[in-house]
Amino acid sequence: MLSRKEIENRLYSFEEDIFDGKPINTREFYLLKKILIDSKGKYNDLLQLFLILESMLDRNNNEIMNKRLNLLTIWSTIFLPLSFYTGVFGMNFDDVPFLTDKHGFWIFCSLTLVTILVMWRFFKKNGWL
Repeated sequence: MLSRKEIENRLYSFEEDIFDGKPINTREFYLLKKILIDSKGKYNDLLQLFLILESMLDRNNNEIMNKRLNLLTIWSTIFLPLSFYTGVFGMNFDDVPFLTDKHGFWIFCSLTLVTILVMWRFFKKNGWL
């Protein structure tokens, strides 16, 4: 069994790593939790501190995941209309707009670029990027 001082040192080491944004060894982190729970209330104050650190770690991980999902959603939203455009202009019909036009390819490219720029500006204006 670890002494109170050793448990405090480990706990404060984890605390510093969490506040500094450093990765922590989750196996050791939850092993410390097991030790604190098994102490049968002897280190109840340290267990409370551990639970606070655990919630902070969860919140940080959720924030990172939300940022990644936000970026993925933005990219998906930008490419959705572009996929629609390529689907429409890739059909094998003679009456597809701009298909037989001399400048049809450049009109299509302009349409896709304008769509990207408008969506990018919208996301920047709303603070999503």
